[in-house]
Amino acid sequence: MHLYMWSFLMNKEYKENLLITVFFLGGTIGGIWETLWTYLIRGSLQWKSGVMFFPLCNPIYGLGALLITLYALKHKSLFSIYIFALISCTISEFLFSYLEELLFNTISWDYSSHFLNIDGRVNLIYSLFWGLLGVIFAHFILPPLECSVAINGEKYQSLTFTLCIIYIPLLFFSIVGLAVNHYGTTNEILGVIFSEKIMKFFYPTRVLVIK
Repeated sequence: MHLYMWSFLMNKEYKENLLITVFFLGGTIGGIWETLWTYLIRGSLQWKSGVMFFPLCNPIYGLGALLITLYALKHKSLFSIYIFALISCTISEFLFSYLEELLFNTISWDYSSHFLNIDGRVNLIYSLFWGLLGVIFAHFILPPLECSVAINGEKYQSLTFTLCIIYIPLLFFSIVGLAVNHYGTTNEILGVIFSEKIMKFFYPTRVLVIK
């Protein structure tokens, strides 16, 4: 069945399963892509999962996939999806970078040397790439995923519940770690858990620059 025909059959439970699955699928694909790209460019294997400690899901790519899905379900053309993905994902990337630096005084990427960048947070080439990724996701990945979720609703419900149970505590754990690393703590247990050695292991300096 065509991508957009499923939108007529959507109910609340189905939509929730689809959107949660999209978030984790998009985030995982994005994390793998970033990891491979970093290996090809820098020759070092580093899991690129944003602020996450663990290689589960890059939240920037997850959010991008989520926004693209919500937009694509409104029967838009591939060209409009490209423009939407370009703009929305660029804004998301900028906000992630800005908030990370504001809250934790750290940066996970720096595009200062790239052509037409904005404060080193986003740049033209990557923005164009976001648009292309949006079209690929909406045209090739989303249609079979919609069909699969519609047919195997109960399985996806269990899957999304399990992923949320795992991901949410890990995301909280990661944010606490960054906060402790930046603001310090008088709690000895937190000091041991988020020691400088452990933080460097999860966030090597080539990935996360502490300013």
